[in-house]
Amino acid sequence: MSKLTGTQAPAQAGIEDFNGIFQERLRGIVRDGLLAMFEQEVTELCGPTYRPTASKYRRAGSEMVKIDTTEGRERFSKSRVRVMKEDGKESEVRLKSYAAAKQRKGMFDEVLEAMCHGASGNGVGKMLGVSASTVCVGWKERSRELLAEFRARDLTGIDMVAMMIDGVFPSKERCVVVALAIDVEGNKHLLDFEEGSSESAEVVKGLLAKITARGLKVGTDRRLLVVRDGSEAIAKAVRDFWPDAVQQECLVHVERVVCGKLSYKHQKEFVGKMNRLRAVQGADAGEEAFDEMLKFVSSKNFAAAEALSARRDGILAFHRLDVPATLNVTFLSTNHIENVIRNTRGVIGRVCRWQAHSDQMERWMGVALLRAQSGFRRVRGHGQLGELAAALGRAVVG
Repeated sequence: MSKLTGTQAPAQAGIEDFNGIFQERLRGIVRDGLLAMFEQEVTELCGPTYRPTASKYRRAGSEMVKIDTTEGRERFSKSRVRVMKEDGKESEVRLKSYAAAKQRKGMFDEVLEAMCHGASGNGVGKMLGVSASTVCVGWKERSRELLAEFRARDLTGIDMVAMMIDGVFPSKERCVVVALAIDVEGNKHLLDFEEGSSESAEVVKGLLAKITARGLKVGTDRRLLVVRDGSEAIAKAVRDFWPDAVQQECLVHVERVVCGKLSYKHQKEFVGKMNRLRAVQGADAGEEAFDEMLKFVSSKNFAAAEALSARRDGILAFHRLDVPATLNVTFLSTNHIENVIRNTRGVIGRVCRWQAHSDQMERWMGVALLRAQSGFRRVRGHGQLGELAAALGRAVVG
């Protein structure tokens, strides 16, 4: 045996032994910590085992429970507690510490989190001490569960006042159209998505049919406000489902289209006039701001003026509802769903090759949308959404 072989082999074995001892010790620390946490809560409720308190709680033996850890599902012995109710009957007490431990991320959730942040399967496997194949199986299983969870949600309880629709292209050949609802309290809800080869009217109709079948309804006393980009396919699909819907075109997209036709020296002034339109309140002020903007563009470029004039109804749809201008920032653009799309791209953008014959794209989109929704807050101006709902209702009655 050479000197090199004679010195390296024992060193490598020593490192592996140390890693094994360290992992085993770490598991022991986690187990002891969980058991101590359970016992502390039981003691607070019932008192020490040798000196129980005279309360309505009592110890009721123990039971074996299973908790997910990075090593898989492990078994723990947990004390049981029962409580005496006012009617003289006892019921089981669910320990808060146990509920918190059950909510802890298991290995598959850690795999999912790492994959969404751009880690490779091999990298995640090394980090968790498992094989790349285990990571792959874990990712598929957990992402499929989350997709099913995303699409199993009941939509009947959403009192929807507005909807935003937009598409994302994960690849050149595939498009995914996403729908987001805003309820009367200002909460945002990602509804569902539909995959297709383009952002066509048929794909959008498929999406609207899907969410309608899951119980999403428009209030009978008002129309629906739909905020979209300049896509005629989305506009046509919405008209087929809700003929009386108020369709507001995103002013950011309008600005982009018109600026693309104006010379660079005129763009700044046009943007200033667009900003005035974004700020004004009501139908009269909106018409006045639009006419001023159209007059300026007409004197600079015929094609730009033609494009702007053709969009008049879509640009002024929200202003014509005569609602507070504090809602303009929310409903004059598709920024809320654009932010979702941006966050989605951050997750799905690392996929190099999509397998069209599998559920790969649906799983990745489901995970990406759930992650985006976890950071949702109520929209700006949510206190005035009752006025928007009333304005939409008046339009139906009249």
